[in-house]
Amino acid sequence: MANHLARLMVSTKAQVIFVSKTRSSCINRSHLINRFSVIDSYVVPANGQSGGLWFMWNDDITITVVQSSHHLILAQGVYIPSNQNFNLVCMYRDPYHLKTNEIWEEVSTFVLDNPNTPTFCMGDLNNIMHVNEKSGPSPANAARIRNFCCLVKDCGFFDLGYNGLAYSWTNKRFTTNPTFQ
Repeated sequence: MANHLARLMVSTKAQVIFVSKTRSSCINRSHLINRFSVIDSYVVPANGQSGGLWFMWNDDITITVVQSSHHLILAQGVYIPSNQNFNLVCMYRDPYHLKTNEIWEEVSTFVLDNPNTPTFCMGDLNNIMHVNEKSGPSPANAARIRNFCCLVKDCGFFDLGYNGLAYSWTNKRFTTNPTFQ
């Protein structure tokens, strides 16, 4: 099923759920609404066994999807009880870094075009912010880290941190030279 799940809790009742890398092209909006306790949803189908995004929310929130692609969903939302506007960036970034600049340009434009609206970014960004977040035979790509950190700063994002194992990904080459990130 899904490998990545992000959930934004605006209150004890309001929920936004984002699932990336679903690898499913047969699930549609009505399937998600009927399966989960949500009022609405948005689906970007997988290409074969690659990608796939599910985006769901409950009735305390109104969501308008502004843009979507194989790697991201950009949306504007309103938390109904307080009439608070917010933006959402939900992404599963290109793990091969072939479209990195294009994806970040879309995110940056979306965030900078809405400067007075809080923006939440969630999902699997497939990037690291420090060289010590990678261990393996090849060094971390310093230019990619620098570009990512600049984007995070330019968009006004901040890392909420992580609690758990030191590395959450491996290339699973345990008999040779594994890479951990």
